[in-house]
Amino acid sequence: MSVETHVNPHHEHPDDVGSRNRLGVILLLVADIAFALSILFVYFYLKGQNVNGLWLPKATEESPAILPVSSTGAWYVTAIAAFGLLAHYYGLVGVRKANQTQLKLGGFVAMLAALAAAIYQNIQIANAPFTFSAGAYASCYFLIAIINMVHLILTVFISLGNWNRARIGIYSANHWHVDIVNLWWGWMVVSSLLGAFALSFT
Repeated sequence: MSVETHVNPHHEHPDDVGSRNRLGVILLLVADIAFALSILFVYFYLKGQNVNGLWLPKATEESPAILPVSSTGAWYVTAIAAFGLLAHYYGLVGVRKANQTQLKLGGFVAMLAALAAAIYQNIQIANAPFTFSAGAYASCYFLIAIINMVHLILTVFISLGNWNRARIGIYSANHWHVDIVNLWWGWMVVSSLLGAFALSFT
């Protein structure tokens, strides 16, 4: 009697899976980068055109003048996000040295930083002294802030999953997931930085 050996056609080396997943994340980042840059272009284009003085509308009998929001809050959000990136990179360096404790600590701190930045960004949006339809500047302000908020919420979710997987020891043999998450963290901070930079010019 012969014994047949069945090979699972779906079994792949983890490095091959990691390489493909990294490519997928890079393509998503390219699309998101193009979207973010187009928003920055719109911001500066509308500011430069200032059609009918509607970039920052002046006071009328029906509504007060629209005043720009200080960009300080946007820079604080970016600073918190940058701290989270450093914490995540600290964890990445740890897992590259097979230091699981450093990975878990860095991942946990990064997750908390992303959560803090998301909460602070939400406060900035909620306290804006105008509505979305109060002029071109107001629309662009909310668009930039909301996109940053979405990035931060995604980062909280991704960081939570990353930390939980580290906590249960999934990255003890292979850590390409952590490398991919670091790519996202890097872009998220750059995106927040670009938004803060744009909002500094009103």
